[in-house]
Amino acid sequence: MSGALDSLTVTAETSLLEILELFKGSTKDLLLIDERTIITDPHLELLTDYPRSTSAALVAIVKNGNTLVRQNRVASASSKSHKVTIGNRDFVGALRLCQKQRDLIIPALENAIAFKAKGNALDLLLVALVRATIKVDAVDVLSAPWSRSDDSLERERVRSEIKGLNIAALRLKMANRANDGFFSVFFLRKFSKILTWVAVKVGATPNQVTLLSFAIGLYSAYSFSRGTFLSTLLGAILLQVSIIVDCVDGELARYTRKFSKLGAWLDAVTDRVKEYLVFLGLAYGASLEGRNLWIPAMAMMVIQTFRHLSDYNFAQSVKIRAEDKFTTPVDFMAEFDGIVPTEREPKGRLRYWLGKIIQFPIGERWLVISASAVIGGAAFTFTIMPILAFISAFVVFRGRTIRTKEMEKKHLKSSLIVNQSDLLGVKASFTKRVSWIEPSILRLIESLVLIAIFINQDVLGIPSFIILFSIIFHHYDNLYRALQNERKPLWLSALGLYLGGRILLIGLALLAGVDITLITWYFAAIFLMLSSIQWVMGHKQNRIAG
Repeated sequence: MSGALDSLTVTAETSLLEILELFKGSTKDLLLIDERTIITDPHLELLTDYPRSTSAALVAIVKNGNTLVRQNRVASASSKSHKVTIGNRDFVGALRLCQKQRDLIIPALENAIAFKAKGNALDLLLVALVRATIKVDAVDVLSAPWSRSDDSLERERVRSEIKGLNIAALRLKMANRANDGFFSVFFLRKFSKILTWVAVKVGATPNQVTLLSFAIGLYSAYSFSRGTFLSTLLGAILLQVSIIVDCVDGELARYTRKFSKLGAWLDAVTDRVKEYLVFLGLAYGASLEGRNLWIPAMAMMVIQTFRHLSDYNFAQSVKIRAEDKFTTPVDFMAEFDGIVPTEREPKGRLRYWLGKIIQFPIGERWLVISASAVIGGAAFTFTIMPILAFISAFVVFRGRTIRTKEMEKKHLKSSLIVNQSDLLGVKASFTKRVSWIEPSILRLIESLVLIAIFINQDVLGIPSFIILFSIIFHHYDNLYRALQNERKPLWLSALGLYLGGRILLIGLALLAGVDITLITWYFAAIFLMLSSIQWVMGHKQNRIAG
């Protein structure tokens, strides 16, 4: 158990007051475990060893359970004195109280204690927290038995099952990403688990693995750029190796509990760089045979950018709006828990995986790139990829349109969208319910105008591709910063000239006969080099200061 935590085994005699006094008298987070709870050490470590900025509770997926989880947080809980309107989990009986929420937790518990409600102190504690709208992360217990029972024989049975588990294999299984695509789950991660085990043995860090995957991806793009069948085959194989290694960094981070904002940013941006440089490599390889595929290569990059930004922003907007619904406190002893049932029936397994495939996630997308390039070359890749992307977008955006209509017609209570606008002087989103698509539309307009300028000035080629790629990288950078509640420094945004300034500069410079290579170097230096250095150094300093 982590030395950064205090702990208490909760018995039938333990009171809320005892828990409150222990929490108040310490500066450490408090781990509370029901004496009847039997769980594996790796699952308990999800509370003790993971970096936590809020309280967290272990729960298990159970239909009509005693606890409700929404947006990965506990929305409602029960005790002998409380009921849930609807439940989708059972509380396992292990909870971490976070000192960062101290000013919220203490008055909530003092209020609950005054009612002298009946029930286990842990259950009453969880009810008090969620009814006071204090965030409690829901941590699912998966892939292993557990018990919270008064029956000693049942507890002993579960304890015996746990003793028979391969704990090392369980840790690797728990390190898997929960919401991956079909190809990743049933193929890529079969190989990545082996590499993750090797990475653990040799002591590699997640960031080192990310950089290794990046290097393999770059060599894949180089292989595609040579234009021959054998080099294309090698590029396709290396692209698959790159994504398998890319799966390892996340698994390794979850296995070793080594997480950082820098690591999340590095993993995200390198994926985009690899994919778009593969498009560059394919287009350049085709040019060696006299085929001009720069427009479809740029178009494919723009299509993927539109999808990526809208995917991230829609998901985050839904999460932010859902969080707003947690802001209304419920009286501790109220009969109604304040939850209005909105849960949909879970999809069947076949429908679930078809839905995953139609979203065209990175595993499926890179598989299509590799296979199509080998089968029919770059031209075939740039034909089949947009078709599949548009089919996916039609299905996905149809569903999002329906969900958007269900949203409240009000502005998002977050700077997420504004931080990505890249428009000088704009301090609010233009729309309310559909603000999540604004960054995608702005990027689409900018990209199409730039491509039109390149066509008009007859400068299609590597320099123009890199200009567009650098600007798109800048927008991804803004997105990943915004997702972490940060934004690019004003001086750095000013050097990028904002959306209107960039278009004006590029257009006038090309009309004036300025060498496009100079423009390429400027935007590559600002967006690919300076911006990345600023992010890495800023977070390195924060890590040292912490």
